[in-house]
Amino acid sequence: MNRSPRLTILSQYFVPEMGAPQVRLSELGAALVRRGWQVEVLTALPNYPTGKVFPGYSPWKTAREEVDGMTVTRVPLWPSKTGMARRMVSYLSFAATAALLGPRHRSAPPPDLLLVESPPLTTGLAARWLAWRWGCPYVLNVSDLWPESFLRVGALRPGLLTGAAERFERSLYRHAAAITGQSQEIIDHVRGKSPGTPTRVVTNGCDPARFGPEQADEEARALLGGEPGPVFLYAGLLGIAQGLDQLLDLAAALPPETPGRLVLVGDGPMREPLRERLERERIPRVKLLPAQPRERIPALLAAADGAIISLVAPIPGAVPSKIYEAMASQLPILLVAEGEPTRRVEEARAGLAVRPGDAAGMLAAFTRLATEESLRQRLGSAGRRAAETTYHRDHIAEGLHHFLLERLPEAHP
Repeated sequence: MNRSPRLTILSQYFVPEMGAPQVRLSELGAALVRRGWQVEVLTALPNYPTGKVFPGYSPWKTAREEVDGMTVTRVPLWPSKTGMARRMVSYLSFAATAALLGPRHRSAPPPDLLLVESPPLTTGLAARWLAWRWGCPYVLNVSDLWPESFLRVGALRPGLLTGAAERFERSLYRHAAAITGQSQEIIDHVRGKSPGTPTRVVTNGCDPARFGPEQADEEARALLGGEPGPVFLYAGLLGIAQGLDQLLDLAAALPPETPGRLVLVGDGPMREPLRERLERERIPRVKLLPAQPRERIPALLAAADGAIISLVAPIPGAVPSKIYEAMASQLPILLVAEGEPTRRVEEARAGLAVRPGDAAGMLAAFTRLATEESLRQRLGSAGRRAAETTYHRDHIAEGLHHFLLERLPEAHP
């Protein structure tokens, strides 16, 4: 192949939306452009997590724009914020419009390779059609296991629907040219269902240059509030899987002599229930803020004294991307999770980990971090080192670059 390889990224989610897949795909796509790839993105009109198409976009009109050297085609969908049935309609609507409208709006010949983001698993419907339509292989990136995650958090029960989803999941794996996953647990799951498919762990990460104590400004400090005591920040999706009621339980249990407070920043299906509970129970030392623009997150993290990250239960393969941004921000982490997230934080010596539901353990860990400044500094410095090495986005992109080259139909020099 004597020309630059062409890659199309297929994902329902992309910047300017907030979220781990959006940031990861945009930064990895830009890194691949710098390494000589021609990258196009086929995605939905931005609508997450509000469930409404962002201002500046027509809800029923395809949009095209340039983002960091990538040509981005945004197709319409039926957006939805809550309710499993409505969300499923939204997922299927994107799969349909991506399959039908995507080929019409390409500005170049068909791609050599299709990189597909899952979840939602339904994007695989469009992926199979487009791979056949364009005559190219697809690489599936699995950032969350569907339907396994839904079953673990109780959003779905085993039945005909989940059985069909599992069969489709297995089919997607077996027809893929290769599979990447955000964690070792995901890759182990994939290998169990499709042992013959090449796989690679491509962890989430961050660009350390965008984060760090020097990013703090007066606006961020004012937003977090000026009350005394260390501030522990949660910034991200306010969803069911995050188990954020645990954080409110923690705040309610804090004795008066323990310093510190919590600030929750974000949007999602649990925002209203959390707000109502705060008002109803008059829980002190918790501030609930609306979602902030993506470019403001580094300043907010830099203005905090610690990061608090939680999951409602062990979710196979789930490693919150907030871990890496907290590391890069030199913040100690209070992690409420089990499995691979705990292993990564403990290997980096970047924080204290507690099992979900362990209220006493959470209170003890919070108290240590809130009262021991030297511990916060030691954990924060170790996390920064991990962000600059293991979880540096450019290092991760280099590995993905070579892995994708090996998947091209003909060898690339």
